[in-house]
Amino acid sequence: MVKNFLLGLVIFMFAMNIVCAYEEDDDIIRAEVLKVEDYNNSGVTTRAVNVKILEGKYKNKGVNIEYIPVKYSANSYELKRGSKVFIKLKFLENGQVTANIINVSREGHLKTLGIIFLAVVILFGGIKGVLSMTSLGVTGLVMVKMMIPMIVNGHSPILVSIMSTIIIILISFILISGFTRKSLVAIIGTVGGTITAGILAKVFTDLCSITGLVSEEVNFLITYMNAAIDYKGLYLSGVLIGAIGVVMDVSMSITSMVFEIKSQNPNARFTDLMRSGLKVGRDIMATMVNTLILAYVGGSMPILLVFHFMKMPVSRLVSMEILSTEIIRSLCGSIGLILTIPLTSIAASIMVPNMRAKRKIYKYRRS
Repeated sequence: MVKNFLLGLVIFMFAMNIVCAYEEDDDIIRAEVLKVEDYNNSGVTTRAVNVKILEGKYKNKGVNIEYIPVKYSANSYELKRGSKVFIKLKFLENGQVTANIINVSREGHLKTLGIIFLAVVILFGGIKGVLSMTSLGVTGLVMVKMMIPMIVNGHSPILVSIMSTIIIILISFILISGFTRKSLVAIIGTVGGTITAGILAKVFTDLCSITGLVSEEVNFLITYMNAAIDYKGLYLSGVLIGAIGVVMDVSMSITSMVFEIKSQNPNARFTDLMRSGLKVGRDIMATMVNTLILAYVGGSMPILLVFHFMKMPVSRLVSMEILSTEIIRSLCGSIGLILTIPLTSIAASIMVPNMRAKRKIYKYRRS
């Protein structure tokens, strides 16, 4: 366990260092808001903001910025004294320097939230918490340094995602549980459930003629990045990645339960263990399926409101690709989650009896 802890800590620090690295844009710099005032300019509300530059050549210099706040637009954010923003400097011919506000600087608050999350996980999880954070760091590393570059370089998104998910699953379970039978069973259950979700997603994506071109992000990639990517495969890869988390959770929960029952009752038979695994799995399924569906629905609230105001028949609504993709994603992920339960229960019930043999040998040697 100590070796796992040290290994996990080293990998976590290394992964976070790489994942969090980024290149600075010299044209866009950080500034602090000193004063905000709204005034009426020919019947139009104009906002005057005085900021202090926090970095670069003009550090500590003050700049006045004016803009028209438009409700429900990207620049409708609320600014107050002490707010941090990103600005882009503009140099006029007369030597004066003006600026435009590009965005609100949120990384400081997000960093604080991340530290709270890290502290809570480690405080209540101990070594397991550190290992789980290490697993999270490795997941980010795999996605940022392997998965995304390979997709951008023209490799099949679905094949890259399958390879990436297998690597994530293997590393995560080995870090958390070590090279044990328990981790092997959990890996079997997770891989089985994830592959099931992927196969179903592929079949019904083809049947429904999904193009993967309806999201705003994809249109941005096509219009501004000119990225030649298999967007249908990219959608399928998203289904796989989205299914991993809940499937891993269910698989490990059932595996731990079956192994614990066997350790407390060495005489428990295969049928007893499997029945217990399925029973607990049904209880988990009742909440996890709901959790998975709600997670997808929660990310699609604006879309649901649009459909509400459109007043279209249900048959036409579900046939729209923007909604069909979410239905396929959520249902395939849920089916993969459900089928993980019997698969994990069977695998755990088959592999755990060896513990009884080891226990008998141990007792015999002690006697």
